[in-house]
Amino acid sequence: MPVPDLRLVSGRSRCQGRVEIFYNNTWGTVCDDDWDIVDANVVCRQLGCGHAIAMPATLFFGRGHGPIFLDNVDCKGRETALSECGSRGWGIHNCYHYEDVAVTCNELLPTQAARGPTSKAATISLQNGKRDGSIRLVRGANSCQGRVEIFYKGTWGTVCDDDWGLSDAGVVCKQMGCGRAVDSKTNAYFGYGTGRILLDNVNCDGSEPYLSACYSLGWGIHNCGHHEDAGVICSGRGLTTVMPVTTSLAPSYKDPFTDTAAVTESQDQPSPETEMMTTGLLLLEETSGGLRLANGNSSCQGRVEVLYGDTWGTVCDDDWDFPNAQVVCRQVGCGSALVATVLGYFGYGSGPILLDNVDCSGREADLAECFNLGWGQHNCGHHEDAGVICRSVEESEEHFPEDGLTTTSASTTRPKDGFLRLVNGSHRCEGRVEMFYLLQWGTVCDDAWDLKDVKVVCRQLGCGRALGAWGEARYGQGTGYIFLDNLKCKGDELSLLRCSHIRWNVHNCDHSEDAGALCNLL
Repeated sequence: MPVPDLRLVSGRSRCQGRVEIFYNNTWGTVCDDDWDIVDANVVCRQLGCGHAIAMPATLFFGRGHGPIFLDNVDCKGRETALSECGSRGWGIHNCYHYEDVAVTCNELLPTQAARGPTSKAATISLQNGKRDGSIRLVRGANSCQGRVEIFYKGTWGTVCDDDWGLSDAGVVCKQMGCGRAVDSKTNAYFGYGTGRILLDNVNCDGSEPYLSACYSLGWGIHNCGHHEDAGVICSGRGLTTVMPVTTSLAPSYKDPFTDTAAVTESQDQPSPETEMMTTGLLLLEETSGGLRLANGNSSCQGRVEVLYGDTWGTVCDDDWDFPNAQVVCRQVGCGSALVATVLGYFGYGSGPILLDNVDCSGREADLAECFNLGWGQHNCGHHEDAGVICRSVEESEEHFPEDGLTTTSASTTRPKDGFLRLVNGSHRCEGRVEMFYLLQWGTVCDDAWDLKDVKVVCRQLGCGRALGAWGEARYGQGTGYIFLDNLKCKGDELSLLRCSHIRWNVHNCDHSEDAGALCNLL
């Protein structure tokens, strides 16, 4: 089937104007729903006009007429024609001509992505001892994990996580001499970078010798924010050697936690994310010190921090639940627990993560008495810092007498945090996605929402395979908080909460963007 013709109308040149596409012997327009710089770049490439340098406001080049052929266009960046991108289908839309899209392309400078990887070598220059395309890993526990930063024209910048995957991470690890890729991280897992975002929609096949040789939109072309900074975790340098855990690129904590660590090729070594456990930490006297709640609105809520030796650190939220919160609330002299918060609800801590996989029965007097992996052993980042919300002592005495039976009853009559339901569908496996969290139901934003996310929803609800990932409040607008945004599930997670995402209180959505799911009804 021939590729439909494309043209830009009412601009000063053939490389700027209102986008029109030829289909069924008629010219028609494209609606601006979900339109972004990635889609605009495909238009410019198809027309031989380089890359998109602007997306003019609708009506800048006037309204079109005739049919509106495409809506909710979703290009990945590698397409050679706009018609190859995802959309609702020819002629299916909910738009008017005042929503017609337009683009302005740079007709003189085609993108490096359009020229292909062979053009990269010509762009490499040496500045301050660094070549364009040099990379570093920042804010990881060691020099082989962290936020990916790349050097270009005298400046370090970050890489956006759109389409970021294990093959891309593999090229980074290879370039760093850090072995194989263990994981690709998204949604600023290693913290927000600063400065320019230099690469987006990176798509490596794994054979490239360096990251800048992979396909991308081109230097500095993106539609991202630093909340989407990409990261990697590599297996290590593959040698038995001693190297600093804290490099000039990573935050330095107190010396006992940033000493040295051995990396080996042993087949029975601990997992790559925990193998860099510092020897200095193991030498500390095994004493559990104080416990405090940080960054809350009162002394009875906040991020849980524990004292080990003379250093304060955080607690990872793996397995963090209501009995754990009960122990914390009792230990700090507050009333009974209301909520066990996860995912850095009270902000990201700093310093070491001291406890992980804490599993209390609820009767312990001290959090350190609960089962855990051991001091300092974890596979977490500070985006997983655990917290609690406790009743104040006054509330407990006046209104909520602490009684084991009452607490148990209350905890069993409400859904567990992360519990899902689908609302307004034709059956229990279809509808608007809602999640129970912080004692209330809320929704999920449709940014980056796709079938991999729905696959997790379907599995969590005991439904069949994922059939549809819907956005734009297809099943009506919800109410309350929007708990999750920019979800990037791999598809094998057991819970939606375990997918990479932006913190619930950092999003750019409203309920017109509530996500929906359609699963096969078993």
